[in-house]
Amino acid sequence: MNKELFIAIFLILVILIFTTPTVPYLSGLDNWYQYRIAEYAFEQGVRPNFDPLSNMGENIVYPPLLHYLLAIPAHIPGLSVMMMAQIYPPLAAILTLIFVFLFVREVFDEKTAMLAALILSLLPIFKLITSFGYSDHDALDFVFVSSTMFFFVRAISTKAHAAPEQLSTVVNSNDLLIKPKRRWESFIYYALAGVSLGLFSLEWGGFPMLVVPLCGFMLLCAILNSRLKLLDNNMVMGFLLFSAVSTGIASLWYGSDILPIFAAELISAAFSYIAVRFEGNSRVPLVLVAIILSFIPILYFFGGDIINVGLTYVGLRDRDVYLQYVAELQTPHFNDFSNLYGVQLLSFLIGLGLFVMSTKELKRHTLLFAACFIFFLFLASSALRFLQYFGIFVSIFSAYLLVKIFEVVNKSVKKDVFIPLMLLSALLFMQPPVPTIVISGDWYNSLQWLRSNSHSTDVVLTWWDYSPWVNGVAWRKTVVNNQPPGRFDDDMIFFGTDDWSKAQNLLEKYNVSYVIVSEGILDNIKTSQSFINKTINFQQSRVLSQGNLYQMGFSGSFRTYFDPTSKLAWDQDYSGGKTYYRELGVLNAGTSEEQHFTANLSGAQFNDYYLFIYSDIAVRIPKDTKDRVFFNLMYTNSTIPYLKLVKETGEVRIYKVIK
Repeated sequence: MNKELFIAIFLILVILIFTTPTVPYLSGLDNWYQYRIAEYAFEQGVRPNFDPLSNMGENIVYPPLLHYLLAIPAHIPGLSVMMMAQIYPPLAAILTLIFVFLFVREVFDEKTAMLAALILSLLPIFKLITSFGYSDHDALDFVFVSSTMFFFVRAISTKAHAAPEQLSTVVNSNDLLIKPKRRWESFIYYALAGVSLGLFSLEWGGFPMLVVPLCGFMLLCAILNSRLKLLDNNMVMGFLLFSAVSTGIASLWYGSDILPIFAAELISAAFSYIAVRFEGNSRVPLVLVAIILSFIPILYFFGGDIINVGLTYVGLRDRDVYLQYVAELQTPHFNDFSNLYGVQLLSFLIGLGLFVMSTKELKRHTLLFAACFIFFLFLASSALRFLQYFGIFVSIFSAYLLVKIFEVVNKSVKKDVFIPLMLLSALLFMQPPVPTIVISGDWYNSLQWLRSNSHSTDVVLTWWDYSPWVNGVAWRKTVVNNQPPGRFDDDMIFFGTDDWSKAQNLLEKYNVSYVIVSEGILDNIKTSQSFINKTINFQQSRVLSQGNLYQMGFSGSFRTYFDPTSKLAWDQDYSGGKTYYRELGVLNAGTSEEQHFTANLSGAQFNDYYLFIYSDIAVRIPKDTKDRVFFNLMYTNSTIPYLKLVKETGEVRIYKVIK
């Protein structure tokens, strides 16, 4: 191992160790769903046939690979499903970086490969999905995306083919002349690419994101073959082997639904064979283009769950109905690119421009790289869900730019400065991670209490985002689990409405036994405005200490103060005039319990707002908002007659429905 590679590996390991924060449980929301299914598989030896706690119907929509990867090793003494769910993402990150290095080395060179792996390890979105406890399928996606691309580019690489002067065996004149040993080496890599893609399909239904660019690559080779001689019979046979292996593995889960994908692969192979068979005919490319263009509209009408979901995700089929509930289907904006890629976005754009200008010849690996890049760019611009995978290419082109800069510097100083500049690059690209939701101790302890103090058939109503926490920790069903259409709307209407009779009807409709509210719902409550056709007003401010008082800034025209001694709060304008709050609530940081106070001041002027103060943030609630169900349950001594507070732990309150 050369010195540069050793230092790159050392840097990556240091970055992973010191920039990966640990959490006591799991981070995120959906990660708890994956954990719960894996825990069941660990206890029962097999995944459940249906899931009564799913938000998407009783059928389990995720393939089984991830759940068994978490469950099976947990049988080793000293391990558990929780521990596997916590450590799997960083392990997947290491595998991904290895395959990215190997892939980039095939397409570019070793220095670019080292830097690409290093920069990817610093990418904010990559650090998020491979962080400790982020046990969703995303980290494993990266492993299979990078490994499939590496095995495939290795299979088509000219390194796997012998030059004509090296021939020991002459084959069909349309073939590149290949030594038998090299030929079988190429087929092994095609098979490995098929295995990798097949395993990807058993882990997530988004695996066609690799099938499309690989088929597109074969079609591009077919169209350009008469001029560039990119294809040969061995490559066609290798692609058929790749398709057969990946389809065979995928069929274990998808059955006949995989046939449209397999058909697309066979069509690509057929066109490639035609291009090889009639290589000398200049009209073949035009015929192939005409046939391909005529096929594209037909593909739109292909059925099956895989096709329907894929076209919906990229916006080629109507997805408006999902956009209110599934944020990852929204079309990304520039700010999304900036937040997920950070400072690498600029270096990526410059590196891309340099690559385009410096590419003089289209080789197989270059064309494959371009096909993957273009399709992943299309995906990234179509839906937030795919934005993270494009990070591989962001890191590659950033690395490409740095290598070009290093070459210029080396010529100027006449020394190899790659290592010091690599260290400098690591510092320049170091960025804060993308923030994520982590279940708090208040939430975890509250749900543990609920599991011990409720019946297994009890139904819970909380903001629907938190349903996986209730399912995964308390093992209780929520309103959005396998309920009739409209359940998500009703969930948001309940918390946003000020009609308590309507809220009671919703509790009866879903046979709810417990209602859970938490501070975090405040960040989402305005989503319910479109379902109740009313505006929900409130203000938030940070809480700062000022002498013996606490200060808040809700408006530029006044400051708000709270005196913890007298338990009084007031708004004070810049002329000194005071308007008091008649009612306020305070979360006692020492006891994690809420305290409520009423001001009795004769002759004082009062406003129509309710004030609630946490240790770091305060909420100013207008009179017409105070009686909305969420605000009444969360911030006041609730007066809703059919709900009784039974558990209060910091930011979380649990109410029992009085039936």
